[in-house]
Amino acid sequence: MLKKFTVGSWLTLIAAIAGVVGVIFMLRSSNIDTAYAYKTVGSLTLMGVCGVILCLLAAWSPTRFGNHDIISSFGAVAAIGLFMAVVGTMIADRVLMIAGLFSYNSQNMVGWSVFYATVTGAVAFVIGSVLLIIASFMKNAKEAK
Repeated sequence: MLKKFTVGSWLTLIAAIAGVVGVIFMLRSSNIDTAYAYKTVGSLTLMGVCGVILCLLAAWSPTRFGNHDIISSFGAVAAIGLFMAVVGTMIADRVLMIAGLFSYNSQNMVGWSVFYATVTGAVAFVIGSVLLIIASFMKNAKEAK
């Protein structure tokens, strides 16, 4: 199977790794302090893990069914949607904390730790989404000779 992988497949696998990093840092930012826990951490984790699984499906599917098949296309689009939904929810839950850190509460060291973990997780999800978009325009499997 790995012999059939091309640059697009490897970018999709790197996107899956970025999704795992995003999930880890999202969980880290939620568990630093109970005051900063996400209200929907279970659904955010589920969306992130499902996005990673869909990335893996999008990388594997072309080796079995050929380039640009419906399974890999659906997997990539759904993974991008899930990753961006997680990013949007992460930012929406942290917007008041971030506003406080950049104005009157700048000495809150726990808040800054949560902020850095949140930004790292969000950036990892965005990088994964960008890699999936780039990989969607490439061939993901070598053609049989």
